[in-house]
Amino acid sequence: MRVLFTSTPGIGHAFPLVPLAWAMRAAGHEVLFAFAEHTAKIRDAGLPVVDAAPGYQAMEVLGKAFQERPVVMETFTQVPLQQDLTLWAPVFAEINRPLVARTVAVAKEWQPDIVVHEHIATFGLIAAAACGVPAVQRNLGTFRTNRMHAATAEHLGDLDRYGLDALPDPVLALENVPPSMLAGAPPEGPFMRELPYNGGAVLDDDLSVPGPRPRIAVTLGTTGPQFQGIAPVERVVALAPEVDAEFVILLGDADPSTLGDVPPNVRVVTGWTPLDALLRTCSGIVHHGGGGTTMTAMDAGTPQLLVVDTMDHGVTAAAAVRKRGAGLVTAQDQLNAALLHQLLTDRQLRDTAAEIRTEIESLPSPADVVPTLTGLAG
Repeated sequence: MRVLFTSTPGIGHAFPLVPLAWAMRAAGHEVLFAFAEHTAKIRDAGLPVVDAAPGYQAMEVLGKAFQERPVVMETFTQVPLQQDLTLWAPVFAEINRPLVARTVAVAKEWQPDIVVHEHIATFGLIAAAACGVPAVQRNLGTFRTNRMHAATAEHLGDLDRYGLDALPDPVLALENVPPSMLAGAPPEGPFMRELPYNGGAVLDDDLSVPGPRPRIAVTLGTTGPQFQGIAPVERVVALAPEVDAEFVILLGDADPSTLGDVPPNVRVVTGWTPLDALLRTCSGIVHHGGGGTTMTAMDAGTPQLLVVDTMDHGVTAAAAVRKRGAGLVTAQDQLNAALLHQLLTDRQLRDTAAEIRTEIESLPSPADVVPTLTGLAG
């Protein structure tokens, strides 16, 4: 069987698909990724990948989409995606537009038996429909897609170019959050355990084991610094001398010189660091509310402090984390040393995080889901 995996050009959207792709490959099936911009990251995961949009630059695409739709940018922090799909669908359409034609062409040539797409990768759904094969959606976090793909397709247009009158829904959606994190909302499909994949790297010896003091990881994810800058990190650095802990600041590609001289209990790490490996040594994490970061922390059983001012996915994750009692939530200007102390010392936070980790471990693994996908392909 052949399985085509599709993701919009965000590492945090593609990486959650990798364990399922590995599981399909280990079961003897052929897999192929259609991705763009960060294709080397999929290659480094040991998986074949085609560049669905050579030259794609996500920040340029988003910037242009927002510039042409100022009302979207104006409401970026106030209107959750799910509350107004008519507002957001045009943006999702522009994210998907450069990926459609080449992916459909590749799919028709490669002839997959099934297409797996992450939750905003409408282009994968189009490729599946154009080939007449089932599409399976991999949900990311607590965000509900509802009618998003149909709304996005309306703005994309040109479906008839691919022999389609309308865009069918995925035949199945795989939930990646544990049931208790849905806060009573009905699941969109069966649950599959989130096995964090954060890429590989050579860890420094002292980051691969717990240190002499409690360790707190601090990250804004792969896109946070580009959208928000690193002000939340600067705030944590300023508060660090008031907290008896080691702070490991994951800056990725951001310029560390902007932080200036840091306190002795702050360590700045640049380049790529696998968050799942680091969190096994941490007592807490401060982050932006990204879906991948939130899920990695839950899988590790690590208490979280979400600093959320912008980005709907952050607001959505924060609401779910706070309601479940798995972490603390604050705005940047409200972040203080007392919250950092609470992150380390609140027993209820730690117990709830451990409960969620146990719940995640009880869910079917990607390998367990393989027979479901093969059954759908007929």
